[in-house]
Amino acid sequence: MPLARLRVRSVWAALTALVMILAGMGIVLLPAEPAHAATSAPATSAPATSPPATKAPETKAPATSAPGTKAPEAARAAAGAVSMTCEPGTVYSVSSSGQMRKVTKNSGVAVGDSATKQERYWTIFGWRYRDVPVTSFNGLGIGKIGSPNYAYERTDSAQTVEIYQFDTSSGTWSTTGAERTDSSIQFIGGAVDLDSSLYYFGGFTSSGSRFNVYVYNSGSKSISFKGSVDTSMGSGGRANGDMAFDSQGNLFVVRGSSNTTTVFSVTKADLAAGAGGEIKASPSGTYTTNTDVNGVAFDASGRAYLGTGSTIKTYDMPDWSNSADFASGAWSSSDLASCSSPATIALRKDVSGGRAKASDQFTLSLKQGSTDLGTATTTGSATGLQKEIVGPQPAKRGATIKFSEAGAAGANLDDYASKYSCTVDDTPISGASGEGTSGTVTIPNLGEAVVCTITNSPLTANVSIHKDVADEDGKNVKPGKDWTVGAKATATTGGITQAPTAATQKTNSSGDAKWALKFDKTTGRATIAVSETQQDGFEFASGSCGVTHLDGTKDTKKLDNEKSTNLTGIKPGDAVDCTYLNKVEDTSLTLVKKVDNKDAAGTAKDTDWTLKAVGDKATGDKTVAGKTGTKAVTDVRVKAGDYKLSELDGPEGYEASDWDCGPKNTVKTDSVTLKAGDSVTCTITNTAKTGNVTWKKTDEGGSALKGSVWTMTGPDGTAVEVEDCTAASADKCTGPDKDPAEGKFAVSGLKWGDYALVEKSAPAGYILDDTPHTFTVSGSDDELRQSIGSFTNEQKPPVALPLTGGTGSQIFIVGGAALLTAGGVGALLKGLRRRNRKN
Repeated sequence: MPLARLRVRSVWAALTALVMILAGMGIVLLPAEPAHAATSAPATSAPATSPPATKAPETKAPATSAPGTKAPEAARAAAGAVSMTCEPGTVYSVSSSGQMRKVTKNSGVAVGDSATKQERYWTIFGWRYRDVPVTSFNGLGIGKIGSPNYAYERTDSAQTVEIYQFDTSSGTWSTTGAERTDSSIQFIGGAVDLDSSLYYFGGFTSSGSRFNVYVYNSGSKSISFKGSVDTSMGSGGRANGDMAFDSQGNLFVVRGSSNTTTVFSVTKADLAAGAGGEIKASPSGTYTTNTDVNGVAFDASGRAYLGTGSTIKTYDMPDWSNSADFASGAWSSSDLASCSSPATIALRKDVSGGRAKASDQFTLSLKQGSTDLGTATTTGSATGLQKEIVGPQPAKRGATIKFSEAGAAGANLDDYASKYSCTVDDTPISGASGEGTSGTVTIPNLGEAVVCTITNSPLTANVSIHKDVADEDGKNVKPGKDWTVGAKATATTGGITQAPTAATQKTNSSGDAKWALKFDKTTGRATIAVSETQQDGFEFASGSCGVTHLDGTKDTKKLDNEKSTNLTGIKPGDAVDCTYLNKVEDTSLTLVKKVDNKDAAGTAKDTDWTLKAVGDKATGDKTVAGKTGTKAVTDVRVKAGDYKLSELDGPEGYEASDWDCGPKNTVKTDSVTLKAGDSVTCTITNTAKTGNVTWKKTDEGGSALKGSVWTMTGPDGTAVEVEDCTAASADKCTGPDKDPAEGKFAVSGLKWGDYALVEKSAPAGYILDDTPHTFTVSGSDDELRQSIGSFTNEQKPPVALPLTGGTGSQIFIVGGAALLTAGGVGALLKGLRRRNRKN
């Protein structure tokens, strides 16, 4: 091999060995990727409502540690588990190099390992990764015990962040891989919501006039933009500061500018409603504190902690008084956090019953001593709780806070009745309620959220009467329209006007009628007489009036009927709400049977019949049936509709009348219609039918004989003479016999019982037949209409004349004999002729 070639190979081998040695020592032969160039100062304008784009996390290979660098696993093993505390007087800080510390009075103790990040570098074997210290760690958020703790590493002039999570079981930080860039701000703070355990973070624009808020979702490891808080009040250029939460989920954005501090409070509800637009906030006053604040924390005692790089000072909230040194050290703190939650104070406004003038507004104010804690002025025309509030602000236990209101936009508070009340966690605070436009409250030792409310109502008492109607059973309640209700007001102190002026109104389709009573002064009093006018078919069921006073207390008065009832002591701000319930009157049906036995002396009783009424579908097919006088058919509750009437099982011999259901209820054949609320009695009368009897008078040949007279004896022993009527027509017959034919008798109107008929006088020339003829009249058809037969009278024999002798008598004898002889001869000749014709 040529010498030159051997020399080249030797040099190459030596160079290769050197490279391998250097690589093994971790010396980079080629430069790593260039660091992000510094960007220009962020824009001062507010961000667009749509969130900035999220930077996708870069996929990184597992780190290969250079010689002498501790592996992450070894670091975690060395750190071990750590415990966190949420006690008052304890806060946590984090340095820009990623070291978290637990800070108590004059003491700071490191918690776990410092955070690291992976750095990529190039070797002759390719890209490698190694752990290197973080350099701009910030945004510390401490969750309640058992909840995650977070922070972030900043790059790109603090406009890009990468979220880290702290593992208390190993004492180490690890990246979540979630990143976010917002070129309009510098990220300066972070906090864990102590109510939801979500991690929020954000930063100010360069002018300090807006604060953009983001939230990290640990489940999806994603970041979303919640919106922007207007922090322009009192802004004075570039701002630093921090974020913090209370246990209720209210957010405090603390802005520090030079040596002034302002708190912007965002309620839990307003934060939750954030959807990328502006998030409503309530600013506090501006307070002089320490300079260059970069971290804020609050604790349960109501103390605030403001941190700079090497010192932490404390203040009493909410007026930032009693400044004191808390701790200091060369730990280069970049942020503070705590999971100890302070009590808070908030002031709200409730406009009850409208505004005296449509333009009226109200300014709310909180003060501690002479220090203004914050103000808020209402806008718009809505009633009820107003959207503008003061606070909530962190407050020290035992602090006494004054709250008040003033008229705005020309409002005169003398036009209103005013009262105030304070609660802690929705429980009234003793001694912190009353009438007026101002008061004080002392932050209690127990409870979290103190809320004071000032309520204003025009010098009116609002009266409302609501009308409901129900069915017969008191069910199916619905508003009663067009009912007349009344509310007549009479002033007992001062003057009063009523609108509308009429004391009565018709209820609307919702069943309501309203009045407004305007007093001429706050001490005015009145009596209100409420009433209703009853409608046909309905009856009063129940009623009550509730009087809610401006201080929230309530009086209730029961209404016993629809008549006028006085409500006394009504004053400005009272709300009078009365309710009347009327039900449809019970619809009832009674069935009655009457029996008329007078003319016929019948024997049936009214209970011998069963009465029945069958309803249609509208009645639920209701059937009423039973004997008269029983509960089954007496005042029976039914529903309105048509009922078919009938009677069953009655004895013979009676004639039924039409049903009579009263003058207001027309019976159609055998049915009646009942309207709701009707109370109807339907009666049917059965009259016993009288009997009829007929007979004939004839001679022995069957021919009618006229002129007989009879005696008819009835069941009561009374005898009636019956003479044969032979008049031209029945209506001409004046006696008991109503049959004008000769020898025929017809007697009607007979009572029930046994009768005897005897001929009293026979027709002329006939022998009297004094044989008694008996018959019985009863309810059966056979005995009501009966014919007792044909009675024959024998002719009386001729009268014989005496023979006294002389030619006269002889002549008659001879003549008679001659006539008989001639008749016999004639008959014989006639018979012979008939025989000859047959032959």
